Amino acid sequence: MHPHTMGLTPNCAIILVLATGAACRPTDQCNTTAGDASPSAQPVELNLKMVSVSPIPTTYPYNHASSIIESPDGDLLCAWGAGTTELAPDQLIVLSRRKLGESEWTAPVIVADRPDQPDANPVLFADDAGTIHLYYVEMFGPSFCLGRVMERVSTDNAATWSAPRDALGAVCTMIRNHVLVAKDGRWVLPAYQQAIYQSQFWVSADRGQTWSATAPLLTLTANNLQPAVVELADGSFYALMRTSGGNNETWEGRSSDSGKSWQVKQRPELPNPNSGLDLIRLATGHLLMVHNPSKTERTPLSITVSPDEGVNWSAPFHIAEGPPQLSYPSACQARNGQIHITYSDRLERITHAVLTP
Repeated sequence: MHPHTMGLTPNCAIILVLATGAACRPTDQCNTTAGDASPSAQPVELNLKMVSVSPIPTTYPYNHASSIIESPDGDLLCAWGAGTTELAPDQLIVLSRRKLGESEWTAPVIVADRPDQPDANPVLFADDAGTIHLYYVEMFGPSFCLGRVMERVSTDNAATWSAPRDALGAVCTMIRNHVLVAKDGRWVLPAYQQAIYQSQFWVSADRGQTWSATAPLLTLTANNLQPAVVELADGSFYALMRTSGGNNETWEGRSSDSGKSWQVKQRPELPNPNSGLDLIRLATGHLLMVHNPSKTERTPLSITVSPDEGVNWSAPFHIAEGPPQLSYPSACQARNGQIHITYSDRLERITHAVLTP
């Protein structure tokens, strides 16, 4: 086992500064400032405190690409891909639960497994009627392009699940991050076309019964994929996307027409090592990005915050450090305000970090 260090001292507040200075590491003092504290810098006073960092139980040697949500009854649910190795025929989707008021996660149970073919990249989603949706990619060959997005649903808080169905009716389409429920009620599923490594969004106006795809976000200088999307105060969409080759700078997309068209550019101050990221909108209105702020390494794992809807971003603040990789985060904010982050911990386990305002 390779130890890694927490980047936030428990019960220590963080104040992130809007600057492009070096990332902060924790001290023993409880008012830590990240980045360049020059007079011109604008502090982002979130006063987050680390509550805990702990592994989620597993019996599998390979564990990757988690998705965490709060269930309608307040339990935390985490699903991920598990098996002997990536794309192995025995790779399946498992789910663990942390019951409301408890601190321990349950042993994982299998929630999707096509025999002799890998299943990957689960996305959990709880709708406003209390139904929990599990979207995931079912492979029918030895390549990510030979896959389709499947869905299973649960109406009893993830105790039992429906039979799987082909959700999108499209092959070579992958998913990674959370479903967005827009103000107009439409569901937006971030996706990407594996064959061309370009992001795409699938939109449903009938609560996931049918989906239609937007045009891919074509970028010629470098690939973009695995988007995470939020809705801004004015109803426009904002997305961040990882790279795959090129100059390893995070892609940003903005859409003012409900995702039909996008203005896309790279953000040089947000490096990306060809690795997954997540983006959520906090109850305060801040945007919170969880990512690896490096062009080459999938470590450390950090949070970066924007107080102005993605115009400016703070310097990164590390929540976990250590070789060789701490990556592919999933984040959610619970109804009590706590921020929950799960991530792939050297592909050996999924680790859960909790921060509280």
